Amino acid sequence: MPENSRRLPWTGPNGEPEFAAPGEVDIFADAEEAHVITTARNDARYALSMVDRPDVTQEDLRNLVRSLVDHVVCVGRVADMRGERLNDPAYGPAVRSIERALRKALPTR
Repeated sequence: MPENSRRLPWTGPNGEPEFAAPGEVDIFADAEEAHVITTARNDARYALSMVDRPDVTQEDLRNLVRSLVDHVVCVGRVADMRGERLNDPAYGPAVRSIERALRKALPTR
């Protein structure tokens, strides 16, 4: 990954990862990551509602499974990208500092 850049949640024309320096593109990248997660959650709820319906065909269920697999892959990619940002020297120390402060302030179970 290029230094001081962020991997974007989309790929280039040939499927290669794309990177950008911090800035305005972060807003679009954050929105895309949120969209990926929201879509996966909504489709998971939909799939659960379909499972017990008697009128659902095997083909319907196969299509749901394919869609859910795609979502798991996409959400995994978002998690990987967020992990990369947490380990980035520019963000990591601040994130860990906030985490320590929250752990001190919040009661444990």
